Amino acid sequence: MVDDLRWASALSVAAAIRSGELGPAEVRDAALERIDRFDADLGSVVIDLRERNLPPADGPFRGVPTLLKDAGEELAGTPTWVGTRALRAEGPLSSTTTPFAARLESLGFAIVGRSACPELSAGASTEPPGFSPTRNPWDLSLSAGGSSGGSAAAVAAGLVSLAHGSDATGSLRYPAACCGVVTLKPSRGRVGCAGAAGGPDPAGVWTQFALARHVEDLTALFAGVAEPWPGRRVGLGPQRAGVVVDDAVTGHPTHPATAAGVRAIAGHLGLLGWRVDPEAPSPQRPLTRREWHAMATFADHVRGVQVRWVAERTGRPPQLGDLSGSVLEAAARGS
Repeated sequence: MVDDLRWASALSVAAAIRSGELGPAEVRDAALERIDRFDADLGSVVIDLRERNLPPADGPFRGVPTLLKDAGEELAGTPTWVGTRALRAEGPLSSTTTPFAARLESLGFAIVGRSACPELSAGASTEPPGFSPTRNPWDLSLSAGGSSGGSAAAVAAGLVSLAHGSDATGSLRYPAACCGVVTLKPSRGRVGCAGAAGGPDPAGVWTQFALARHVEDLTALFAGVAEPWPGRRVGLGPQRAGVVVDDAVTGHPTHPATAAGVRAIAGHLGLLGWRVDPEAPSPQRPLTRREWHAMATFADHVRGVQVRWVAERTGRPPQLGDLSGSVLEAAARGS
């Protein structure tokens, strides 16, 4: 079965390990071999953790190799760069393992590396200054998206079956769309996590999850990491959904296949008892544009928080070259 691991689901690999058909070391070595063989062209893995040889927990994903996005979540005794030249050069190691990363390992995942992200995990393309760009495995001349571009490219290329990602304003969803893999941004409060860098997320919109090729893997992962939703009995009582297929931010036309997919999901929700408005109004396009401007203003404040975090890690204020000029300018505006 080891020859089929490249495209197998994480759950099927874990089942083969539990049955004794495959050994955890065999599965891990196969993933590392794929990374060594294919990732020179992709640039999806930035930190190699193969020497971190921890035995996998006996969870639903026992022994399944995965990647931890190089942003926010940390592993004790390993580096965290967040796409910055400063942290890569200085090489500080994390002192603790953050809760979501610990949860992945408790579910049985074997974290074999850290996946690429843009500088400070900000951007819709994974091309941090001073690093190799992450390329789309379907066409190496195209972007893998961002900010979870490294994870999306690795999953799409079959290096791992599932990889960690995170999202505030599209960082799971953009790369999933670019690379043809599946993801979910959990609703706020369902998955506890650290921010992209610099501790808690000041905006409260950052969340952790994953990208995968198989929906059943995402379903099982969500069951393993989601917290109860305080004050709401999820799945009980009438739920409401409105169908919106246009682009409220840019006004670009929606691809017919995308619109058909959205409407198909809405129809399925109707069969499940949801109240579905098939012609919901566009989500307040003027309001959306004002919010977009406000979000950009707040992003400058977040950059300041992140720059101070980098300074704490390196022991000195970042200079031009440690971080890009655009980041330093945004932090100055934010102050």
